[in-house]
Amino acid sequence: MKKAPQSKKRTLSQSIFVVIIGIFSVITWINNEKKESKQTESTTNTEKSQANKTQTNVTQSTSNLKIPENLGYYDTSLSRDSFGQNKNAPVDYYMLALSWSPEFCEYQARRNNGKIPENLQFQCNNSEQFGWVIHGLWPQNAHARSVEDHPRFCQGDLPPVSEAVIKKYLPESPGASLLQGEWEKHGACAFDTAESYFKKQKMLFKSLNLPGHEMSRNELFQWMKKFNPQLQNAYLQSRNNELYICYDKGWNVQDCPR
Repeated sequence: MKKAPQSKKRTLSQSIFVVIIGIFSVITWINNEKKESKQTESTTNTEKSQANKTQTNVTQSTSNLKIPENLGYYDTSLSRDSFGQNKNAPVDYYMLALSWSPEFCEYQARRNNGKIPENLQFQCNNSEQFGWVIHGLWPQNAHARSVEDHPRFCQGDLPPVSEAVIKKYLPESPGASLLQGEWEKHGACAFDTAESYFKKQKMLFKSLNLPGHEMSRNELFQWMKKFNPQLQNAYLQSRNNELYICYDKGWNVQDCPR
């Protein structure tokens, strides 16, 4: 009978120990949940920050550019174009072509024995390095089998766009001859004026988050879909140093041809 109190004490001690272990487990679980929640929030904030930072980097590289006073000769001639004119092709959708400038400039230097052509000096020999830039916005024929099947030079040779208009859009399309050429070859097939064409492609460009460093094709597609919800279900295209995003005639994102 004398052993009974000891047994009760032992049982009570065991119960207290179990309760303490239980409380400790609950506290540990709560702390772990808080840590995971903070880590998840931190990761999400970091990803958002990276997207914003990347977009800012690209914007910063063109925001304080010194626009050249003299643009030189920048007119485009239909007679010198390799693919010629096609003013009868239908416009079924649009393709926004973006170019990764560092790779483009490296290619131009290799192609020209280390020298950058005069018409590319602003883009490739500038103290402010460009990132992604606009190549052009192209009206497209859904049934085309070659470049010649798409709308091109629909209004023939056109006079040079005024320097004042060209200079307004150089930060996003860094070349007077580039802007003039894209207007004559492509823009004139769907827009009434050069400025309305330049304004539209700039608006589409500015609506995108763009990475600030070079990526593989798959990495680029994944990044674009992650940080641009409107592209999430779209089929994108890419070739060499360019990225292509397609829009229907109502300017909604659509699949590019496969």
